Amino acid sequence: MVRLMTITAALVTSSALAGPDYSINWYTIDGGGGTSAGGGYTLSGTIGQHDASNAMTGGAYTLTGGFWAGVGAGPCNAADIAEPYGILDLVDITTFVSGFLGTDPIADLNSDGLFDLTDINLFVTTFLAGCP
Repeated sequence: MVRLMTITAALVTSSALAGPDYSINWYTIDGGGGTSAGGGYTLSGTIGQHDASNAMTGGAYTLTGGFWAGVGAGPCNAADIAEPYGILDLVDITTFVSGFLGTDPIADLNSDGLFDLTDINLFVTTFLAGCP
């Protein structure tokens, strides 16, 4: 019995020392569901709409809660960086140029931390490809 308790205590201790396992699980309280994606990140789920608010931001991340904000309205490609999404227009161009000159991460299209000709080439190429 003492041996069994020792083994159990060792297992519990080792799993506690392993550190947290971070995840965002999918839950739904009300009907419906959907997915939001951008910049290599995807968030799926739904919750009661008590969280309807302005966009919540922290660092380079933004989360808009409530009433499935933005679902179905997302960028059509890497050059579609400004609203209205799904349309490549002058607003996307000016947003990219301003971001590039101001070293805003929105203009670092290959996410390498540099603002160079590679980013300009990616923007021009994807802009000219158009929205599907």
